[in-house]
Amino acid sequence: MKYFNVMPDENFFVDKIFKWIIDVLVIVVLAFFCITFYFNQMKIEGNSMNDKLKNGDTVMVDTLTYNVFSPSRYDVIVFEKKQEDGDDSKYTKRIIAMPGETVQIKNGEIYVNDKKIDFNEGKDKIVNAGVAAEKIKLNKGEYFVIGDNWNNSEDSRANSILAVNEDEIVGKVWLISWPFARIKPV
Repeated sequence: MKYFNVMPDENFFVDKIFKWIIDVLVIVVLAFFCITFYFNQMKIEGNSMNDKLKNGDTVMVDTLTYNVFSPSRYDVIVFEKKQEDGDDSKYTKRIIAMPGETVQIKNGEIYVNDKKIDFNEGKDKIVNAGVAAEKIKLNKGEYFVIGDNWNNSEDSRANSILAVNEDEIVGKVWLISWPFARIKPV
């Protein structure tokens, strides 16, 4: 009669643990690579994007997608504007009008190509149209951006920002990553 050894080889558990550690390390390295080279983290300062993004939220910014694809209307983006003192300021705003379009704010409503957009339905009317009180024709590579909390936002209506050029766009905001209770896609 032949007996079978049902006890696993003594190296069996060591091999399993070693493989598990390797798997975890690969995942950690890949996550680190993605976060370092594909995404930037940014902390929201101010209330210009309330209620979508709140002061103090940390967001993940996809920095590669716009190298392949063009931004879309209503994307929430991060862009940099050079200031008179030479510093770069980063802003988080929503794209409202695209290159080649006209935009105007009249009677507290946003019009793109002379058509009222539905984006501001149910929100307060825009009090300050700024430079958009007159029609603005966007050139190639220019975007008109506005904060969701438009009555408390410095955006394309302001002389200090105006239209955002595509080379000023850092990336697309895609995730609120902190605080924990607010983690969600944008």
